[in-house]
Amino acid sequence: MFSLGMLFYSLVATLLVGTSLQQDDPPVWERHITCSIPNESVDGICAPPNSCPAFQDINQGAQLGTVGRISFIRLLQCDSGDETMICCPRSGSYRSPQFETNLPKRVRNATLDVGNRFGGSSDECGYQSFGGKIQGSITDIDEFPWAALLIYRNDFQGCGGVLISRRYVLTAAHCLAGRNYDRYGPLQFVRLREYDTLSDPDCMVLVVDGVPLKDCAEEKLDVRPRSIKIHPSYEPNSAQQHHDIGLIEVSVDVPYSDFLRPICLPVTNLRTTFKSGSFLSVCGWGNTNLFNKVVSEKSPIKMKASLPFVDHNRCEEAYTSQRVSLVPGQICAGGKKNRDSCAGDSGSPLMFFERKSSRWVLAGVVSQGVASCGTANRPGIYTNVREYLPWIQGITGI
Repeated sequence: MFSLGMLFYSLVATLLVGTSLQQDDPPVWERHITCSIPNESVDGICAPPNSCPAFQDINQGAQLGTVGRISFIRLLQCDSGDETMICCPRSGSYRSPQFETNLPKRVRNATLDVGNRFGGSSDECGYQSFGGKIQGSITDIDEFPWAALLIYRNDFQGCGGVLISRRYVLTAAHCLAGRNYDRYGPLQFVRLREYDTLSDPDCMVLVVDGVPLKDCAEEKLDVRPRSIKIHPSYEPNSAQQHHDIGLIEVSVDVPYSDFLRPICLPVTNLRTTFKSGSFLSVCGWGNTNLFNKVVSEKSPIKMKASLPFVDHNRCEEAYTSQRVSLVPGQICAGGKKNRDSCAGDSGSPLMFFERKSSRWVLAGVVSQGVASCGTANRPGIYTNVREYLPWIQGITGI
């Protein structure tokens, strides 16, 4: 059975080194795929983060809170499909592993609300200003602006959440009730507009039309909970964790911007079903092996991963020894080696991009999985948000 001690931390956004290669294909780093290293004229080779000593030398703890360093690391990511890879120098160290930050600031246009057009969940739900082409595990500074962090007593960062309107954040019920909530709670704040937990406000160096600029987010926004609602059928001590969903009403109406926006709910006029071969995305600040020096801690940077949908039959087979019985209120995703949701992001969003409406839609929230993240053929289990729409709408009115 799942350990309830694990569940409070359980799962998410670990961009572990995954692979989608055919059985006889050599790993990417053995195929010597060249890549560009910022600030250097000599190309490097795409390699796993933990196979590049030079990379491990530059991603230590507090260094990730500096704009020049995290901007450099973000641009090291290789576009390598399902694998999390970075551009490693062929020998030695990076010559200048950071960017100059005394730069002009990027000017952003004001974001306007345009009314309830998508599912009635909120103004401009599911829209993000991010339009970059950088692949990999590290999100852009304004990517997935609905991601939230739950901050408990003594500033403990225990779970994730997702903004669905100006007043409501959706999360997992086990983040709001049960043994570990009694241990770490009560919930003190919902943190919004977060990107790098080591800095505030957050900034990133980017290149726009060939010109390097410093792009800065607004200051993080900590809002107190006004009320907490847990699904009435949720049983905190059950290893099955059915109905693992909860709502947090925050104390003020939050303002929307490029860095804070709600995701769309999976209402009837948006696609809400998946099949084998479908991919979903997850984001959060959970454990990751990209920053090897802080692997035992949660990622300070908002991370992302793309995970394959797994049907109920295959998912239950993977958990035969745990005697897991899935219900319609649960969906599964993942099961690729070293590419999974992981410890630290329970309640974080599982999402898909709905092309017809060009909006991101919420599919699930992180619920539970195996203690060893990224185990092949062991997908994560997520609460299926579509099944709880009547309950959500009855409370929120959206």
